[in-house]
This record gives sequence, C-alpha cells and structure tokens, in this order.
Amino acid sequence: MLHALRRLLWTVPLLAVVSFLVFVIGESLPGGAEAARFDVHANPAAVAEWKHERGLDLPLPQRYAHYASRIVADFDFGESYVDDQRVAPLLLARFQATAELALFALLIAIPIGIAAGVAAAALRGRWIDWLANTVALAGISIPVFWLGMILMLAACAVGYRSFQGRYDIAHEAVVATYTTRFYLFESLLRARFDIAASCFAYILLPGVALSTIPMAAITRMTRSAVLEEVGKDYATTARAKGLTRTRVVIRHALRNALIPIVTLIGVQTGTLLAGAALTETVFSWPGLGTFVVEAVRRKDSPALTGGLLFVAATFVLVNLAVDLLYGVLDPRVRVGGGE
Repeated sequence: MLHALRRLLWTVPLLAVVSFLVFVIGESLPGGAEAARFDVHANPAAVAEWKHERGLDLPLPQRYAHYASRIVADFDFGESYVDDQRVAPLLLARFQATAELALFALLIAIPIGIAAGVAAAALRGRWIDWLANTVALAGISIPVFWLGMILMLAACAVGYRSFQGRYDIAHEAVVATYTTRFYLFESLLRARFDIAASCFAYILLPGVALSTIPMAAITRMTRSAVLEEVGKDYATTARAKGLTRTRVVIRHALRNALIPIVTLIGVQTGTLLAGAALTETVFSWPGLGTFVVEAVRRKDSPALTGGLLFVAATFVLVNLAVDLLYGVLDPRVRVGGGE
C-alpha cells in the first residue's frame, strides 16, 4: 500500500513537469502564435488585438499557469488558433480512435507474442525456435509504414478495399448516434453485428500492421525471460523430479517471467496509445498521431500542446499502472517499497 501511494504521489509532480515542457514546446513553434491564424500581410493592429484577447501577450509562466489551471479545473485545452474549435473534444475523439486501434493490435500481439516466445523457449534450438526468432527480427526491422503499404497492395490484389477510414460510409447515420468513438466494440455491445463486421474490415489491416512491432518485442522478451527462469534451481529441481521441459516452462517458468513481459507490454501499450502516426497516416485513420501531425503542419499550438500532453500523460499513467501491477503478479515484490 505504501509503495502504491508513493508511486501515485510521484506521478503528480512528474505530470506537472511534463506539462510545462510540452507547453514550452507548443509555444515555440516557428512564426509565433499568429503564424497559424494570419498571413504575412496581416494588419499588425489586428494581430495585436487577437493576441491580447487570448492572453498571448502575457509572460510565459503566467500563460502556463492559466493553461494548467484550466486543464485541472475544467479539462479545457483551449481553442485552436486556426478555426477556434475547442481542442478537448477533438482530442478525446482522436484518442478513442487510437485507443480502439491500439487495443485491437494488442489483442493480436499479446497472445501470439507470448505463445511464440514460450514455444521458442520450450523447444530451444529446434525449428520453431528459429522460426519465432526470424519472424520477431523481421517484425522489429520492417518499417510499419512500408508494411502497411504492402498490406494495402496485397489487399487490392484480392479485391479488398476496406482500408481507408473506420467504417463503411453507409453506416454513418447509425454510428453518429454512438456514445463513444469505440465503433467496433460499441457495435458488438449493441448487437449491431453488421456494423461491427464493417468496422472489423476497416480496422483489420492497420491493426495487423501496428501489431507487428509489439508482437516481435513480446516474443523476444518472453523467450529471453523464460529461458532465464528455466536455468534457475527450482526449474532444475522440477526437471529432476520428472517434469518435461515443456511442463516446467508453461507451469513454472512463465509465471515467474511475467514481470519483464508485463513491463514490456506496458511500454508497448503506451507507445500505441500515444498515437501510431505512421500507421494512421497510411490508412487514413483519424487518431491521435495524425492529430499531432496535422497540428504541426498547421502551426496550431493549442492542438499540438494538447496532443503532446495526452501522449506524455498516457505514457506516465500506463507505466504507473504497470508498476502497481508488479505486486499482484509477483509476491516477491514488496508493496511496502522494497524494504
């Protein structure tokens, strides 16, 4: 309990420091805030009036204090410099789209990665070990945007066309009534299996492309962690009592190897939830990654700052969740802080 409380208390100042750094980055875009709103021939008086209305003529620390207080009090990330839209609703919608894609990719990557890693460790030196390592190396080495384009070309070759967007446009009226942007999962909960099938068709290729890197990393980590456990005394004793190597790996070594595996899954989850910009760009997926890219292109500081802050907060909170999970997975981890 003390360990969990300590971690929670550390998270607050960490988020404060990260938010300040992100705010400074957003405010440092070339051309200043007016570059997103006015052209080079704009009336200086109009520019000055616009900056005064938004408080952009205040010192940086004071602007950050106002920005942070709005986020804490009202979850208000300000308005876009380009079109005056509120940033918070846009961020939430984009984040939900990225979260659905990331969760779908993890549903592919985690079971396959762990199964492949366990099989490679249990059958070390055999053909399945060689195959798992080869596929994992390919998954880490192949650029995800290149793989996405290859998948699109292969899909086109067999007449598959569902890879630009999130669902068939024919379902637009029904999807617009959904309470969340988790279209696939909400369609399943509503028993709208026709729409769920459409959403599945559109999420399949980007999900497969996005899953390759975490799948490869999980495979390699699982194999390495399980092999380390197999070499310890308790595993040797179990083998001496007559248990097969496969049984030792699955029933004993895997359980004790979960901490590094879960740590890696947490890091990969944070990476995916932060916005896989390349995958989203290739497949026109309206997620958080493309939101940040568009904000940079438009020099829209509030949108960029909000997007980056979402990315940073996601990493911090996912790592916090993983750290708190350690004591649940392994009783050897003392929840009192390691005393």
